[in-house]
Amino acid sequence: MSHKQASNIPWYCSERFQTLTKLLAVIILILCFINGVFNKHNDFRIHYHLGQSFIQKTVYNGDEFCTHYPTGRLLFDALFGVLPYRLSRGVWWVISLIVLFFSLRTWERLSQTQYRLPPPLTYAAWAFAIGISLRWLVRDLDDCGQQLLQLGLLTYAGWAFWQKREILTGCLLGAAVAYKLTPMLFLPLLLYKRRWKAALWMVGFVVIWNLVLPALYIGFPEAWRANKLFLAKSREIMEVSSEDPSDNGVEKANHRNRNLSLAIARYLQTYPPGHPLFIAATDDVDAPTNSESQPHPLFVQFLDLPASQAGVVIKVILLALALALAIRYRHPWNAQNKTTVDFPTEWAMAMALCALMSPLCWGQHMVLFIPLVYLITRGEIEQHRPKWRIITLWTATALILLPQREIFGQTLWLIIQSYKVETWGAVMLLILGYTLPREPALIGSDTSADNSSDNPQRPRG
Repeated sequence: MSHKQASNIPWYCSERFQTLTKLLAVIILILCFINGVFNKHNDFRIHYHLGQSFIQKTVYNGDEFCTHYPTGRLLFDALFGVLPYRLSRGVWWVISLIVLFFSLRTWERLSQTQYRLPPPLTYAAWAFAIGISLRWLVRDLDDCGQQLLQLGLLTYAGWAFWQKREILTGCLLGAAVAYKLTPMLFLPLLLYKRRWKAALWMVGFVVIWNLVLPALYIGFPEAWRANKLFLAKSREIMEVSSEDPSDNGVEKANHRNRNLSLAIARYLQTYPPGHPLFIAATDDVDAPTNSESQPHPLFVQFLDLPASQAGVVIKVILLALALALAIRYRHPWNAQNKTTVDFPTEWAMAMALCALMSPLCWGQHMVLFIPLVYLITRGEIEQHRPKWRIITLWTATALILLPQREIFGQTLWLIIQSYKVETWGAVMLLILGYTLPREPALIGSDTSADNSSDNPQRPRG
């Protein structure tokens, strides 16, 4: 290759870029493995003990935490609990990384149904997507990749749907709902797209995963009681959150929860001294506060709506969001339509919303954004997009990656978290996904055509 040809290749398509990013990835993975397998506990320990209790058929003898999840989650937890604790962490850490690898490959295949990219641009898009999502990914690997398993279930469900395997789609979506309830968002999506069979299979497998399969082991009466306990807990959570949007009904209110409703409530409500979300002017921001505590000078509060009014405003905003999505993605999914297909983007948007709409949305849950981030970076890197998109993407990246406790210290970091900057960064990603141009699909065409040369320019045709 001549010097002139090399100078025309973007820096992110160079061999040096690929070498450096691969080396960095290896270093990060080694550190994550040591940290996740040997140094951490996090939620994995909770689900490990729940799995052991399920195996011993004692899980519902006073452990209320198990009612926060669908009954079928205990089937997965039992897989965690069959091995010794640290060995189980190591095994599932590796499994989650394998699931991530194949999920990324699956999303690449789905995205190629819209248009193909040369390998250097594909690699660069993935590198930028993983870089933007790195904070979330590292946090989940600290927990042995529990949310990466959810990412895999939803990814493979999308691929099965694309391959017209509706029974498998329903099975995987049912498993995802059993793992955590929020993928139920896919049911109204399938109904709205008029994919009745897939929706029916999904409902059927939700019942199978949460009632039939647990009943085979613990018996039908106990499985039925477990589902009743979960539904009662779900009603309680909805009642609590409807009375006060700053309370998710699951755990003590926390600024580090990325949930969208809580982010909106932060700007609509005022939290008095003594409230869990009040940050006092003290060196210990986690210390209890009383009615006479003064707010930290950087902890600014905005509107002071009553909880009931704030709840109404949030519901209106969320309904407006749902309406906007319904209008934008009103076209049915038809795999025989060779004009335009938005399926990969729409599926990725639904996955992202499963994280952001969850009452519990911590950093590890945000790995469900990875497919959407990839589709965004793929579009931005491959075409000359308007500058506002580049600015929005860089702003979202800064809001997600920069607020680190190691950089700002505990107090300032928590204050930054209180403004929900990471949530708003995620919302910016949703906007970028929402406004991705509709691309001509290659459905029914020869996708093996040689469009993937090493020339890092936009493919022709």
